[in-house]
Amino acid sequence: LSDYVDNKESFESFDGVILANLLCRLPDPMACLNAMPKIVNEGGVVVMVTPFTWLEQYTPKSKWLGGFYDPVSQDPMYSKDRLKEVMEGLGFQKIHEEQMPLVIREHQRKYQYIISEATGWRKE
Repeated sequence: LSDYVDNKESFESFDGVILANLLCRLPDPMACLNAMPKIVNEGGVVVMVTPFTWLEQYTPKSKWLGGFYDPVSQDPMYSKDRLKEVMEGLGFQKIHEEQMPLVIREHQRKYQYIISEATGWRKE
């Protein structure tokens, strides 16, 4: 998404954007979030669904939005809190929040049961 915005002189903007189980699989989640004000129309909505399952195979730990302990205070740094801080700083207001369960079938006898954080954000 950020590549799309950065590499086009003009681009479309949208009334709605959905990021479903994507944020914690991006190599640079902040680049994606920073693109939101450019592509979402005023009054438009961003819906994000994410389990915040950060893994270094997808995202370098230095780019995680929480999911670790503060190295100085040892306080937990929650992704949910960091996402709120980032989105509000980008001019979005949280309009919805809920827990969303999902099941991923790995093979015939193995499934993953995950609960994702689903949030809606309106651009002010």
